[in-house]
Amino acid sequence: MNRSITFLLTTTLLSLALCSGCDGTPRDPRMDDTPTYGRAVVLADEAFKLMLDDHQLVFNSTYPDAQVDIHYMPEAELTRAMLADSVRLVFGAFRPGADQAAYFKTRNLSVHSEPVATDAIAVIVAPESELRTASLTELRNLLSDTSSVGYHAIFDRNGSGVPRTLVDSLFDGDAGMLRRASATEGVEQLVTRVAQDPGTVGFVAFAELSDLDDPACVALRERIRIIPISQEPTGAAYLPTQGTLKDGSYPLRRKVIMLVTEGKSGLGTGFASFVAGHKGQRIILKQGLAPERVPARDVEIVHP
Repeated sequence: MNRSITFLLTTTLLSLALCSGCDGTPRDPRMDDTPTYGRAVVLADEAFKLMLDDHQLVFNSTYPDAQVDIHYMPEAELTRAMLADSVRLVFGAFRPGADQAAYFKTRNLSVHSEPVATDAIAVIVAPESELRTASLTELRNLLSDTSSVGYHAIFDRNGSGVPRTLVDSLFDGDAGMLRRASATEGVEQLVTRVAQDPGTVGFVAFAELSDLDDPACVALRERIRIIPISQEPTGAAYLPTQGTLKDGSYPLRRKVIMLVTEGKSGLGTGFASFVAGHKGQRIILKQGLAPERVPARDVEIVHP
């Protein structure tokens, strides 16, 4: 767990133990929250809903006096909504830009950012598609107008973080190079479009498809095929898996980053500590993404 978060959590719990019931005034759960008590608003990229829903369930069950409310939205909306005063914690695939940093400076806040997992952009096609693999060069051609590749590219929705990630990865941040793509109205519609049209190539957050213990993820994956991606046209191609995300061999990776935006050690800090800690990282491991810190596994060998 990050030392700064651990320190804040520890000092707050100690102070509460010493001062609990000092004046007998009832606590306001929205204002007097602690790392394990109160109510807090958390914002998150909707691509990470499956990941964070499990964390929210376990955290709220473990700490019955805590209520973490997570609001999900596309990345473009998220970067605007995170500037609200009531937001304690943000999960996205980005770090604060200049506008966000300037805003937090006006509030005298030093925002703590920390990666908690590695996600990826999965490239999906119809099961009968002739496209079996693709290189980053071929994807650049597909998404720009430099080649008549014969395929049409689509994303999950407008404002999604997926095309922004691809612009950063493939075009060095030049959004003007992304010219040959359209958006659907969500992952379900994206999968439907891809499954019905062998000439369509879809781009989706791997976090939407990674949990093979989730029946909804399995149902989506049964309708399409994820193709391996290579760094170079003649190089080895890899599928997005926990292993290839962790060792860097899958080229279209991105970090899941949490931004603690509260100016105290409150419930936002407590939930952040949980996600970054041992239990939270185990949940991420179970979901098929690559946790930032692989939890240790104790194995007991019993001799007969």
